[in-house]
Amino acid sequence: MIIGFLGTGVITEAIIRGLYDVAHYEGTILVSRRSEERSQRLSETYPDVRVVDQNQELAEQSDWIVVSVLPEQVSQVLSALVIRPDQKVVSLAAGISLDELRSAAAPTTDVVRVIPMPPIEYGLGPIALCPPDDATQALFSRIGTCVSVSDENQFNLFGAASALMADFYGQVSGVTQWMNKKGLDVPTAARYTTALYHALADLTVRQPPEALQTMSADCQTPGGLNAQFLARRNRLGANQSLTDGLEDILNRLESAADQES
Repeated sequence: MIIGFLGTGVITEAIIRGLYDVAHYEGTILVSRRSEERSQRLSETYPDVRVVDQNQELAEQSDWIVVSVLPEQVSQVLSALVIRPDQKVVSLAAGISLDELRSAAAPTTDVVRVIPMPPIEYGLGPIALCPPDDATQALFSRIGTCVSVSDENQFNLFGAASALMADFYGQVSGVTQWMNKKGLDVPTAARYTTALYHALADLTVRQPPEALQTMSADCQTPGGLNAQFLARRNRLGANQSLTDGLEDILNRLESAADQES
């Protein structure tokens, strides 16, 4: 199978590296020349990656077309292509509905929306799919944890949650910088902080879903350090800020969908 990527950004690179380094993918991957530096680096690193100059040429040679351009460019890029009925189109673009994708990618109707995260380069992290699709899940489950839904409104919940990435990194950096300001050297502070967040995340994924509701309470003792810290955060509205932020992102995604209708 030949997979062609329209757009060679950070997520495209993460997918390709995950497929070859983690999943040991043996097929050919085509990438468009944008961005030239990244596409060239990938073709030099992986013998089965080829850079293609023209989008139509890439489409003609691919079994799957992965759309990895900016959302506002999706319809224009797809509509300019001659796509075969037997081809699969996988869109990574946020906020572009299945209806709009099918319209732009006609005559094919085999269209899937996917939300991958950068850690898939290392075979980690969620990969949201809509609608459920066996072939797409079989490929992406080799580099992450696939979660599929049929309802695009529910799919938007995954899109909103994916916006937590920068906040997470900001927390890790913030704790490290706080330690450094208190006199601890950066390498030591970073070593502790990253190990802490990694361990907490690893422990979390080992729990059954129902346990997630009690994990916070379970690690608090009356008058203890965790209880003190969380109580202060709650007084300052940290939890409300979390849900308000998610609602804002969800509203943005739903508004984009409404504008297409």
